[in-house]
Amino acid sequence: MVRENPVKTKLREGRTTIGSCLSIPSPLVAEAMAQAGFDWLFLDMEHGIIGLETLHSMCQAINTTPVVPVVRVPWNDPVYAKQVLETGALGVIFPMINSPEEAERAVKSAKFPPEGIRGIGGQRPMGFGAWMREYLEVANDLILVVCQIEHIKAVEGIESILSVPGIDVAFIGANDLAASLGLRGQREHPRVQEAMCHVEKAAAKAGVAMGGAEASAEQANRRIAAGYRFICIGHDAGIINAAARAIVADIKR
Repeated sequence: MVRENPVKTKLREGRTTIGSCLSIPSPLVAEAMAQAGFDWLFLDMEHGIIGLETLHSMCQAINTTPVVPVVRVPWNDPVYAKQVLETGALGVIFPMINSPEEAERAVKSAKFPPEGIRGIGGQRPMGFGAWMREYLEVANDLILVVCQIEHIKAVEGIESILSVPGIDVAFIGANDLAASLGLRGQREHPRVQEAMCHVEKAAAKAGVAMGGAEASAEQANRRIAAGYRFICIGHDAGIINAAARAIVADIKR
């Protein structure tokens, strides 16, 4: 049977969803993270070292839980989107969207014709053909499309970018945005915060959910209070490392 996408439903209802990033190429880690209570997990093929076959197994592991698997592709290329959606992912995060043309390419990559250019296969999301017709009827509305806004060029043209139909989330990449302003590592700088505020206002006007990444629950709660509805908290390797360091620090030896 076709799997539903409760994250997309929650976002349409104005509700908050939380997730985390998976960068370790391991179905076991993916399954363990999926047991933590997140709404979604995004599998990172841009900065992580996850390949397509491992991605497939990680989606299988996540699908043993109610958590929604979303994939960040390495680049805004229809080939990447087509392949990752065949693994059963229910959303795609497209990095470095800087123009309405690039946003349109992202949306079309995630949708079947006539709305898009996604090719029709017969893999996991269609039950290997068992429920192909049912999937084709709902897929264009099922898949979550997340556009990363992470360059000053995108901020300057954000209204035209978010006017493209089919974008569900505008996801701020604060670190890259800061770097594009010549402020590497200074995401709290007033100029970076001003740019983020501009995106937030444009997203609210366009009816697009805001997303972003934070390192802690405290920081995530601040974003939620500011109206963000798609919040990534940490990543698997960082969470493991932080927990291990805390244990070691507490040992008397």
